[in-house]
Formats: sequence, C-alpha cells, structure tokens
Amino acid sequence: MLDTLSGAELIGLAPYILERRPHEKLVIIGTYGGEPRAWTTWPLAALESGDTRRSMARDWATSEFDRLYLIGYSTSQSDTAARINQLHTELRDEGLETVNVTRNFVVNGRQWGYASYGGLVDGYEGTATVIAPDPVRGRVEGLLFRTSCRKRYAAARFNSLDPAAVEKAARIATQCHIDRDKVANPNRQAEIDEGRYRQALANPSAMTVLGAVALGIAAAQNVDLAADAVDDILDGAPAALDLWSEVARWSTGAARTTATALAALSAWKDRDEAAVAFAEIALDADPESGLAWAVWHVVSTGAAPEHVRACADFEAVAA
Repeated sequence: MLDTLSGAELIGLAPYILERRPHEKLVIIGTYGGEPRAWTTWPLAALESGDTRRSMARDWATSEFDRLYLIGYSTSQSDTAARINQLHTELRDEGLETVNVTRNFVVNGRQWGYASYGGLVDGYEGTATVIAPDPVRGRVEGLLFRTSCRKRYAAARFNSLDPAAVEKAARIATQCHIDRDKVANPNRQAEIDEGRYRQALANPSAMTVLGAVALGIAAAQNVDLAADAVDDILDGAPAALDLWSEVARWSTGAARTTATALAALSAWKDRDEAAVAFAEIALDADPESGLAWAVWHVVSTGAAPEHVRACADFEAVAA
C-alpha cells in the first residue's frame, strides 16, 4: 500500500523498484486504491520538450490511476522542481480522469524535498533525509511492486474495447440469446455449443467477435461445456488462456464472469502471475458467482497445478 508511505519512505524504496539508483532521472509511479499499477523513468533533460511532456501527460492522465508520484533525482533541486511542475501543469491541462492526488518530490543524494508550484523546493527545503528500507526488505518489496504491476498490465487485456466495440458486442449478444431461444431441443443446442467450443479451442486466433460472444454465453448457460473447459485446462490445453481471455474481452454479465474465471484457471495452470488478477476481475463481474469464488480460492492457495491435477485423478486411480 504505497499510499501509506511517507515521502521519505517512498523515495527510499524507489531504487529497489527500479533495481538501480536513478541519476538525473524522473521516476513516475501510478497507483490505484493504494496498489501499484505502473512505473517509468525518463531523463530529466527530456522534460525540456513540451511535446514530450504532453505525450507523458496523455499516458498518465487516465482512469488507470488515482494517485501519481513524480520523483526527480538530480543534483540541481531547483531546476528539477521546475521541470516536474511543468509536467504537473501538462497533466492538469490534459484533464485528469480519476487522479485526485499527485505528490511531487526532488531528491539530491540522501536528501529530499517537495517540488512547489513556484519551481523551488518547499516544505522540508531539501534537508529531509531519505529513509531507505533494509536491503532484504527493499529487494522483496521491489519485487512485489514489479510483480503487482505486471499482473495488472496482463489483466488489461480484458478491458481494451472502445465504446463502439462494446455496443457491437451487446448487439451480438442480444441476437445470440434470441437464436438460443429458437432452438427447441436442448440436446441440439448442446451439440452446437460443443462444436463451437472445439473449433475455437483448436484455433483461437481465427475466432470472430460473433464466435467469442456466442461462446461466452454458451459457457455461462451450458454447465457441461464449462465442465469440459475445466478438464481441458487441467489437462494442459495450450490455447485455453488465449481463448478465454479473448472471450472475456467481448463478454458481459454472466458470460464475462464465466469466461474470466476460466481464463484465471488457465493462467494458474500456466503459472502466469496474472491469475489472481483475472480471478478478481471475475468476482468484480459477479460477486455472487460460486464459480468465480471457487477459482479465486484455487489460484490464491499457491498450490502447484500439477499436484492438483494428481488429486483430481486420485478417484480414477483408486478405482
């Protein structure tokens, strides 16, 4: 929870996050709800360009963050503070979506201070001492920070649709529900679902938007299909993660919950650290979903997938 750290503690942790000690660099850290989302470094000299500052502002003035930390590492604190505040102005001019707090710092070796709007060092006047964690804790917390950002970055694949694409998916979903209602024989519908699933699993890259939306609805409504998908995931189907990630992107409601839960299980089977984030997205889609909760508990245990697969086979072996 970076938002609970003092300025001195955050600055002391930054070199462990970056795995190096910055020099004449600007470090930007973005968080949401106290959790790290992203970070980057830029040469301070690059901030002299208005085009560069505006490009950076567009990248960071988004709904992905509610806090930004701008930390300038330089031997010239006054000049660095001026550059940081120029960037801060560009951020405000760009129109911050959800960012409600920005904290601007300048660092000179082991001393730090606040960057004021006048371009000077204010507050501690550059005399406060940086508080660095002990090396063991610093390395582990830096690792935790980078892993959390990687996890969130991977989860962004579920939320990349523009408004027009969302509207398109909604129209297709409405038609899919109408088409399913027209099929009087449930066995026939099950055959259609299974055929669509097997075709998509064999070649996920060829799946259309219609195919993704229809498969998401099928997985949510056809428990046998979802059960087959779980078996395929545990058996190591190589395309499962790509398949269910794409389905989840185009789905809403129960279909999104089911597809994202299956993507989470696939990521866990592939030892992808984004599995927990995917499971959390499934719960966000439907906090009452038993499937989403079950998958979240599975991926949160830390158990090795191959050991769980052995447990699943135990009954057959015993028989």
